Amino acid sequence: MNKQKITILTFSLLLVGSMLSAQGDVVRKRHNYEFSAQDYLIFEIEIDAAEVKISPNTHETELSVFLKFNDESFDYDIDFDEHDNNISLSFEKKQWIDDHDGQLRAEIEILLPPSVVVDLDCRIKAGEVDMQLGDLSLKRLALKTWAGDVRVDFQQPNRIAMRSLLLNTKIGETRLKNLGNARFRHAEINNGIGQLEIDFTGLAEGASADVDLDIGATEIFIPDEVGVKLSVHKFLFLSQVDIPHKLRKKGKYYISDNYHRDDKSVILKVKPGIGDLRISYH
Repeated sequence: MNKQKITILTFSLLLVGSMLSAQGDVVRKRHNYEFSAQDYLIFEIEIDAAEVKISPNTHETELSVFLKFNDESFDYDIDFDEHDNNISLSFEKKQWIDDHDGQLRAEIEILLPPSVVVDLDCRIKAGEVDMQLGDLSLKRLALKTWAGDVRVDFQQPNRIAMRSLLLNTKIGETRLKNLGNARFRHAEINNGIGQLEIDFTGLAEGASADVDLDIGATEIFIPDEVGVKLSVHKFLFLSQVDIPHKLRKKGKYYISDNYHRDDKSVILKVKPGIGDLRISYH
């Protein structure tokens, strides 16, 4: 083999090795934590970018965290304070560049312990979020996202009354399903730019909800048997509001006939932004 060919081969091997090194390895991590049914868990989550799934664990008192990511593009830290039962998860993107080969794709799955009372605080900058939260013991839920599609679904009732429910999405499509099953006393829902769907199916107790909208189409679904007291702060001519005839105007409120005689009721305050607002029964 002549010197020129050796040089070309050496350069090619170095180039391939450099490319493989730049791509990094796909890392899979798993963390399990065991609690007792009497524990109170505070779980704080900070995520730069990922596909995030949160659902109940099949083990009643176990918290499981699964991570899949490229180690050249992401870094994470998980800290458990056993004294206070406080767990914090941070998942950081090392650099924000165009993703041409899937290096910036990451997956995080969290399985919450159904029998343990949980205070869950999530802040997610970008990515798809899918929360299937039925049959848990959530005392408080706070979710803030900056960009991406969000789905929150309480397929089954929360096992305890929820003290507060805070949902804040900036950009993207947001679907909140069976929200009445969360058993919240008060909810604050803020939506920036994008489509928003709120379904209050499952309401079995008196509750209140504030909905603050910026830009986009919003649909709010209310179960037929739920009493409603609604106030709408209209944003001049830029808001198109569709209110069902079942809600009769009384002063500054729209009130259903069964509001005062039904324990299943909701006080709903809506601040429309630019776009259509449609409220309907189902």
